[in-house]
Amino acid sequence: MSYATKRYSIEKIMDLINDYPYYISRINELRKNYQGVVSGGNIAQYGIEATLPKPQGNNSDPIQNEVQRLLRMDKELSRLEHKVLYVQNRMDRILDEKMNSVFHLRLCGKTYKEIANELNLSSQRVHQIMKEICYLLQD
Repeated sequence: MSYATKRYSIEKIMDLINDYPYYISRINELRKNYQGVVSGGNIAQYGIEATLPKPQGNNSDPIQNEVQRLLRMDKELSRLEHKVLYVQNRMDRILDEKMNSVFHLRLCGKTYKEIANELNLSSQRVHQIMKEICYLLQD
């Protein structure tokens, strides 16, 4: 089940928001390094290939090992993109101006204390607003 359709707890949504800057930077890094090489390498097998036995153990072929490494990077890229899309696809639910400001500052990587100082709020109030935002983003 993907991040775009899965139902998450408030705590998990908070984690997605808090880790958002990391996800964006990691996606940029992976795209720069791997997507040109892999680009859609995670296609599932169909037909007779799907019924054939899968190899067990390590492969001694260095080219095959490199291909497998790149495919793992492609899967990581896909997983991170789904996490980011979960947050991005729900941004329009935040209609309050103060909530929107807190949300976007947090997505930029600002700490609760930095957001509180910038918006003249207490850190506790910023945390409370973030929790309210998580309820709005939950399906």
